[in-house]
Amino acid sequence: MSRVLKRPMFRKGGEVMEGIMTGIKPRQNYSLGQRVEDYQNVLRASTGAGDARGDALTRFLIETGQGLVGGAGADRGSKLAEILGATEKPTQNLFAALDKAKAQDRQINLQGAMLGIKGEQAIEAAKAKAKEKFLKDQSPSRYYGELVKSRTEARGKLKTFEKPTIDLAFARPTAEYDAFILPQLRKTENPAGKKIAASLMGFVPFDVKNQTLMYESMQAGAIYYDPKQRVFIERVPDSDGEEGGYFTYSPTTYERTKLRGLES
Repeated sequence: MSRVLKRPMFRKGGEVMEGIMTGIKPRQNYSLGQRVEDYQNVLRASTGAGDARGDALTRFLIETGQGLVGGAGADRGSKLAEILGATEKPTQNLFAALDKAKAQDRQINLQGAMLGIKGEQAIEAAKAKAKEKFLKDQSPSRYYGELVKSRTEARGKLKTFEKPTIDLAFARPTAEYDAFILPQLRKTENPAGKKIAASLMGFVPFDVKNQTLMYESMQAGAIYYDPKQRVFIERVPDSDGEEGGYFTYSPTTYERTKLRGLES
């Protein structure tokens, strides 16, 4: 055993690339391009596409040989004309097979790219979901702080021609909603709160280009959260004997109030 432990691969800690591991490198920076190539290789292996050109050439040689032996083109006079006559049909078959192989290659490349992109998206989505779960498992205050930080930093990284989405435009109010208000709403036993939770549609529609809240685009009867006023809000249409309009709900007591002079 002591002799075994003296071998190069046991002499140091970390990643060992000596002895039986010589020439083997740890996989790093597995890129989208590498993932696409792996999918393409798997598709080629499963369909036999990699052998298509070799098979077509083999078939061409066999058919040509059979034609020469069988006397195909023998009536054309010269030896060259005879050979050309014997290769005429095999050549047509070869070109057709090569065209088919090219089309199959294009299809495999496209499918590989699509699978690679979907795989990358799935990985990124899983990372985001894991990060979100990690943050939610923290205390609400810590979750709030992390949300404010990440949204503020994300807004700071926008290019000059890019406009922030609602969560970036209202970083603190939306973080407050996600960390405190929404979790509390989901747990409440308050009848008014339960009604809000059942009709909640998220944030008020937001016009990114003009950076304005679009109250007029709210679905009638649905309830939204307004990060500007930091209240729940509902658009109620006029009905027989009752004036409609906008109504707000307190995010803590869920008390309903008629809103007047609403501006976006």
